[in-house]
Amino acid sequence: MKKLSLFFFIFFLVITSIDCTSSKKVKGSNPQKWTYFKILADADDDPIFVRLQDDLGIDPKMERYTIIVNVESKDPGQQYLLFGDEDNPRRYSWTQISENVRTGLINWTGGSKENLK
Repeated sequence: MKKLSLFFFIFFLVITSIDCTSSKKVKGSNPQKWTYFKILADADDDPIFVRLQDDLGIDPKMERYTIIVNVESKDPGQQYLLFGDEDNPRRYSWTQISENVRTGLINWTGGSKENLK
């Protein structure tokens, strides 16, 4: 009986740990192909999140923030980035951001990226 209990306990731990490590917010097939997404940015995750703030003139720098990127439209004038609190974000044109940062955000595959489409 003790061996069976030990087996179930170990089985439960293994299943729980697998579930915890696979519970990222990344949804969909390839995050690099998404055209409408949210990132819960953390400056410690990648320098791209500091460079974005440089491009937008944000000072003092924020350690953590939310961005929403919408580049679904073929018209560059309709592509945008929302920065900050979801209730009152600041809107920026996608073209205000340097090419390196735009590419970095599109190619970001971290667990904090969520497909909104």
